Amino acid sequence: MKRIILLVATMMLAVSAEAGAATEIKLAILAPEGTAWHKVMTAWDKELQQKTQGRVKFKIYAGGSMGDEQDIVRKMRIGQVHAAGFTGLGLGIINPAVRVLELPMLVSNYAEADAVTKKIQPKLEKGFDEKGFVFLGWAETGFVNVFSNKPISTLKDMSGMKMWAWEGDQLVAEMYKAFKIVPIPLPITDVLTSLQTKMVDAVYTPPLGAIALQWFTAVKFMSDLKLADSTGGILITKKAFASLSPADQKLLRETGRKFAAELVKQTRSDNEKSYATIANAGIKTVKVDAEEVEKIRATSREVWKALVGKLYSQELLNEAIAAAGK
Repeated sequence: MKRIILLVATMMLAVSAEAGAATEIKLAILAPEGTAWHKVMTAWDKELQQKTQGRVKFKIYAGGSMGDEQDIVRKMRIGQVHAAGFTGLGLGIINPAVRVLELPMLVSNYAEADAVTKKIQPKLEKGFDEKGFVFLGWAETGFVNVFSNKPISTLKDMSGMKMWAWEGDQLVAEMYKAFKIVPIPLPITDVLTSLQTKMVDAVYTPPLGAIALQWFTAVKFMSDLKLADSTGGILITKKAFASLSPADQKLLRETGRKFAAELVKQTRSDNEKSYATIANAGIKTVKVDAEEVEKIRATSREVWKALVGKLYSQELLNEAIAAAGK
């Protein structure tokens, strides 16, 4: 009898230990600690742990500690990173068609952006599944402005300007070609130093990004033109997702959608507030008049066409244009 009791007790302890062992999901983001991305991911981790009773938790690697987005995608494919929050570049490495959401001058405001994403995003999510990833939620980094050390108010001003280009970004490469910008390919971690040493004259980023990455400390001007809406999203590898129970998979999906929506809301609010911070730092806002906006839009349409068959289909582009009302 004692032997049976001991065996049962041992089995109960084993089950208890197994139940108490949390599955740790390594989650990488480029955004530094203290930013909206990091705060929302931290809140998501807290709720996920509560809802799974500690069975699932995140280990968050912020501030590019896992490398640039190309590095993160590679590490996810070999299992060193399980999940990540990406900008459009990272998403596009896996599923190039996503970049249709970030075409220059496709959308001019949040209403247009929301109309396009509502129409296009469900189709894009299937592409990630085919590549071995589970899509957990859409996000965004916001409307992109050009920050520079020379005023940019016309298409001609862009010609010959040395501007940072994310390494491997086919969309930006095509846009720079059309705008006659000189691309300076760099990982995001090298951009601030390159601005300080005058290796580059300008960068493109939402205002919140300019502050978070400290780029605003090394520029003098910001063009008021909203060049594009920068998208984003959260992915987990299918392998990591499959390690969770069906119930915990459901909770991960549900909480992912919830906190991705919160991230969009927070990012939009913080970006609008960031314009005041940038102005207070002494950066001058350069006005791009209506005539020049139309010239830039006309040139941008050539970029849209040039990327058909390279990043996305003509059908997908047509749907995005129609949804944006362009």
